[in-house]
Amino acid sequence: MTRLSDNGQLAIGLDQCAAEPIHIIGHIQRHGLLFALSEPDLVVRQVSTNVHALIGLTPEAVLNRPFENVIGRLQFATFRALVQNNDLLAPDPIGMFVGNKAHRMNCVVHRHDGVLIVELELRRGAHSLEPLNVAVHLRIPLLRMEQAPTISNLAQVAASEIRALGGFERAMIYRFDEAWNGEVIAEAVGPSTVVTYLGQRFPPSDIPAQARRLFLLNHVRTIANVASVPVPIVPELGPLTGRPLDLTRSTLRSASPIHIEYLKNMGVGSSMTVSIVVERRLWGLIACHDPAPHRVDSVTRSVCELIGEMLASQIALRTDNAALEQRLTSHKLLEKCMADLEAAESLADAAFARVRLLNLFDADGLIARVDDVVTSQGAIIDEQALLPAIEKLRETASRGIAVTNMLSEIEPGAASYASKISGALYISLSDWNGDYLLLVRRELIETITWAGNPDKAVSSDGGGGLRPRTSFAAWQETVRLRSRPWTELELENGHVLRELLARLGEARRLRKFEERVRYMARYDALTGLFNRDSINLKLEQCVNEAVNDGSSFSVVFIDLDGFRKLNDRLGHTAGDQTLKTVAARMQKFVQSPNLVGRLGNDEFVLILPVLTENEALAAAGRMLEELREPLGLEADPEGRITASMGLSRYPAAGATAEVLVGRAYLAMSRVKQNGGNGLQADRKD
Repeated sequence: MTRLSDNGQLAIGLDQCAAEPIHIIGHIQRHGLLFALSEPDLVVRQVSTNVHALIGLTPEAVLNRPFENVIGRLQFATFRALVQNNDLLAPDPIGMFVGNKAHRMNCVVHRHDGVLIVELELRRGAHSLEPLNVAVHLRIPLLRMEQAPTISNLAQVAASEIRALGGFERAMIYRFDEAWNGEVIAEAVGPSTVVTYLGQRFPPSDIPAQARRLFLLNHVRTIANVASVPVPIVPELGPLTGRPLDLTRSTLRSASPIHIEYLKNMGVGSSMTVSIVVERRLWGLIACHDPAPHRVDSVTRSVCELIGEMLASQIALRTDNAALEQRLTSHKLLEKCMADLEAAESLADAAFARVRLLNLFDADGLIARVDDVVTSQGAIIDEQALLPAIEKLRETASRGIAVTNMLSEIEPGAASYASKISGALYISLSDWNGDYLLLVRRELIETITWAGNPDKAVSSDGGGGLRPRTSFAAWQETVRLRSRPWTELELENGHVLRELLARLGEARRLRKFEERVRYMARYDALTGLFNRDSINLKLEQCVNEAVNDGSSFSVVFIDLDGFRKLNDRLGHTAGDQTLKTVAARMQKFVQSPNLVGRLGNDEFVLILPVLTENEALAAAGRMLEELREPLGLEADPEGRITASMGLSRYPAAGATAEVLVGRAYLAMSRVKQNGGNGLQADRKD
């Protein structure tokens, strides 16, 4: 708790910066009285020490006495009815005359921590809107706010209305960003104001976390006289709780000494702050300043609080409308992207879809890796340079998504290409391989104007105390290495896109698998030639066609000479390469690749249609010569292989595929018996 020093001033300690418990500060402002009552007896257990100055009773005369003795029997009856019949204690104050001097005071009551806290606030000397004119003070200001076309215009109208209603020299609308930096987005000032804070920013340390929490709970805070010495509450600890009095919801609570000095350094004599709470979050503040002491009454505070609530409502409405419009536009573009991707074979083929993706994510470029194929669009750099950053993004991804607007923060090397890529949205397309989609944004160089140097928000006084900065002169900072931040909607679209691409990828993999199964059923896996079943079906087709048109064709059975020895001598890799080379050479001599097949091991069958027998023998002879050329094997570049060939002819040798192949095989066997490396036509024994 904050203590008074020997000279009556508040002492500033090292424990009073960000961790200072300002809600149990132990003091109130001098223009009112505070009583803490026990219930149900309504006996005074704590009191502010200025009770004698305002109503002529000493703290000792008040403590542990019924509150009725303080305010009188008639007024106490009204007071007791209020607190007994209203558990929530409505914020509307009740007026009463208190003490020997009959001060006219407003009474505000609330409960906290099992204690009834009663605050009596002097009406005399306060700026007031009484008598309240609903049209002038409420209806017209609210109508002007409703008619403002943008949030910026809305904030400016609210600032002007609050300044006029509260009677302050300056009113600012102060908006927080995600890091709790505050920016003045609107300002209304009186004729004597020279310095403007419009467009300037304030660091989070100016309004620390515990202060923001209080602004969220207590929407209006006033400091009537910055130079005034606060009044202690006695006893320091509550007799019933054993704890200092919690003043979270107090209207008279005094301010932190560091904050008081901060206001003095700004030249502020009094202030009022109204919270702007949007969807239960502290969106910003309406901050009012005056160079002189300036106290506003409860009616004025209530009207200003209502203006703040209306401002928050209008901000929420306009933000929701803008978000809805943006979502609808984004959804239409997302649908078009999905249609493009579904129609394309892959991202590599979907150039138009890649352009749509740039628009959907408001990106400057993208890189996609799908099945080891890398494609790109827009402003990008070589994928190799990005690999370290991509790996960091992959490691930090949640549900397949990683995002940053400062790539160099996770990968220092990214600073070298920040002008082209500073922000990235990484979308993993598979959990088992390296497929990804990377959307990127260029560096956004910003010049930010601060109200004073944010790095000097708090300093030491040399004696162990903390002091706020003394200068609020405009201080400019250039921010680099960052891109525009990615929005929640863009992240949502990223997850939708990931699911779509994963589904399409799975469908394409399934389709490729099915195609592979069908291929394996028809073709030899090593050489790509027709397998035994397929070449037999082709032979039957040729027989049927020949029957219909009266044509003829030849069948050549080929067996490689010495293939087993080559395989044993050079290894299976060389053997496989030999079979592939032989298959490729055979395909040169047929009209269609579907006229040559591998029966197994080193046995092949060729179909030579149209040609006469002599032409077929000549073609087979040329192929035999071609097979004798060096195979170009890595293990034996000059190595050669020969073949034994047998030729049968439809219809002379037979009328079925089985018979034709058998007759060609017999002719090939005769060549083998004679030493191989030759060609023989079938002859009837």
